Amino acid sequence: MRINKFKKLVSLFLILIFLNSCSPLKSYSYEFKERTIEKIKVLLSNIPYIKRYITLYPAPKELYNETENLINELKIYKANELFKDEYEKVLNAWEKAKELYQGKYYKTAEKELKKVNSMAKELLEKVKAYKDSLRSSALKRYKKMEEIAEEALRNTKSEEKKLKIKLYLWKLRNLIDLENYNEFEKELQNPPF
Repeated sequence: MRINKFKKLVSLFLILIFLNSCSPLKSYSYEFKERTIEKIKVLLSNIPYIKRYITLYPAPKELYNETENLINELKIYKANELFKDEYEKVLNAWEKAKELYQGKYYKTAEKELKKVNSMAKELLEKVKAYKDSLRSSALKRYKKMEEIAEEALRNTKSEEKKLKIKLYLWKLRNLIDLENYNEFEKELQNPPF
């Protein structure tokens, strides 16, 4: 009888040591505990007489505003047209973080906002690099066309033809400045000379 109890105690002890050494279980239980405590605090902070005794984790306002600005920049740069899948991932993560922030789950929201912030920065850098490469490529092609146009201007005596060539170059330059590269490609194929 004593030997059975001793065996059970030893096996229980070994199981506890094994479970304690499993880091994924450890981290999951810690995260579960943290989330549960945060949920209880938020719930209690909504009760009028108790909320003055509850202190919530401070709101990460700067991180929230910075991430919101990055999302707005992505919209301005039209990242959804260039990298649709990555943009959708960033927006979904942003909505989740925003929901947590508005629900006053600030600790969890801060973790999510950090993830979204880094994802948005990476995507923004990617979009800027892509746009820069398009711009530099278009400028090189514009320079070549400008050289050809200069030659055509020297050889042309008609003022009307010279004006058409100058307007054509002006239009190409404006299309580059407006970052309308599709229209630029079309116009590049139809020079007036």
